[in-house]
Amino acid sequence: MLNRLRNYTFWQLDKIKGSKVTKAYTELEYYFSKDNDSVELKRYIEEKMNILLQNATNNTDYYKYLNGNNNLKDFPVINKKIINQQQKRFLSSRYEQKKLFTMSTSGSTGTPFTSYQNVEKKRKVNAETIFFNGLAGYNVGYKFINLRSLNLKNKKSKIKQFIQNNSQVDIEKLDTASMSEICDEIENITKREKGTLLSYASTLDAIANYFLNEKNSYIGKWQINGIISTSEILIDSTRDIIMDHFKTKCFSRYANMENGILGQDTPDHPNTFILNECHYYFEILKMDSDEPASIGELGRIVVTDLYNYAMPMIRYDTGDVGTFQYQQVNGINKKVIMNFGGRQIDMIYDTKGVFVSPHKLSVMFWGIENVEEFQFIQKDKKKYKVLLNVYNTFKHEKEFTKMLKDILGNDAEINIQQVKEIPKLKSGKSKYIMNEMSQN
Repeated sequence: MLNRLRNYTFWQLDKIKGSKVTKAYTELEYYFSKDNDSVELKRYIEEKMNILLQNATNNTDYYKYLNGNNNLKDFPVINKKIINQQQKRFLSSRYEQKKLFTMSTSGSTGTPFTSYQNVEKKRKVNAETIFFNGLAGYNVGYKFINLRSLNLKNKKSKIKQFIQNNSQVDIEKLDTASMSEICDEIENITKREKGTLLSYASTLDAIANYFLNEKNSYIGKWQINGIISTSEILIDSTRDIIMDHFKTKCFSRYANMENGILGQDTPDHPNTFILNECHYYFEILKMDSDEPASIGELGRIVVTDLYNYAMPMIRYDTGDVGTFQYQQVNGINKKVIMNFGGRQIDMIYDTKGVFVSPHKLSVMFWGIENVEEFQFIQKDKKKYKVLLNVYNTFKHEKEFTKMLKDILGNDAEINIQQVKEIPKLKSGKSKYIMNEMSQN
């Protein structure tokens, strides 16, 4: 009854505000069901693209030299570094910055990044979150369980968790004792009602490993509608173990903080991401140039956000690599992205040998002044190195060292170095968390 009331209240409040989320949801549902070759879908994308490009060239300093040009290929490919260095030039004069939604992330490439979204864009994100969660069994107002590394910025109050029926489970430690507590907490949360679970892929790796070591002691103890993996690629063996133990389907999601949900796979076609073409336009460009890659050719994933007018992100290089393919989904032909580049993070341990969630480390960089890129390297059991690419000078070394020791242990030996550039992988992506102990 309470869940139904939450659901009713959410949609009624949206109705009072003009049914903005409802309309965005209905539109996304409609176009997501369309064949990729649908004339209707192509017309929709062309219309939204023209509106976006016109807004960008009329209202932002960065794009004003392209005023009157609606040819996407004439627009430059951008990335986090370019936006960070010229952020004000990307902001639209149509909006007051203080009234925009702020999205901050360290990102999978280790580049701290803040973007801004107008209210219309935020409603699109809300709609796509509801839609893609729904594919995994979620319904607004019903139980949602989020496994994540918690800090002051992302931790919700008990009241807010109750109102939203959203349970947050901290995954700071993933050692055997902590894993047992996490599993017990999920079991307690779902005793009275089913829930949908969202987790980092690396956390699901740790849970799957724990299940194997515990010899199936937790099989069937939860009521889970579906599981959504995010942030990194979910390997097939982890998915199989998780689905077997939780007795539900597991989906992998392609998303980022600065844009939203870009795509999602299905358990029948793992790591084949059906794209959210209603809200984003996708390109895959060659690794060494801005020319389009062929179908099946590995290249850089470049996204144009069709609804962020406050900070237009046109031909935004996400730092990810993959290939375009076509996939039959429920009888319709959909464009998908496959063959993502390798996982970008390694397992990190504190000075006592306890696994530390890489996300606990990455969230530390949120809001750190002047940091352009970072790389965290474990050199030995108690030795760690941090490479920082900063805009000017880094003045927070003592504070930063203390924060790291709070996570890794007071006896951690931390070496902080300022560098001009973070080394790249062959894919062109930076590896922001590394463990080099095995190489010593």
